[in-house]
Amino acid sequence: MSDLPEQISLSLAKDLLKSLYSLDQPINELSAICGELPDGELKKRLIAATGDLMFIVLTDLMVPIYRRQPTLGTASEPGDWFEKGAAR
Repeated sequence: MSDLPEQISLSLAKDLLKSLYSLDQPINELSAICGELPDGELKKRLIAATGDLMFIVLTDLMVPIYRRQPTLGTASEPGDWFEKGAAR
């Protein structure tokens, strides 16, 4: 998100973050499915790709948003604005 403006509105930041948090469940499901695969190259590649996806969502998307709107909290501890379980 290097092209993310230095300032983004609070409303846009919240909307983006809620959408990104909503990816938790499908990514976790994908990870669980990958874990059930027989050992081999496919399993290794899918597990690596899932990890890469999680890393991108966190470091390339969520962290820059929180840096631009620090009053929202952090990726691991969103502030009161985020209803626990609402997007997860």
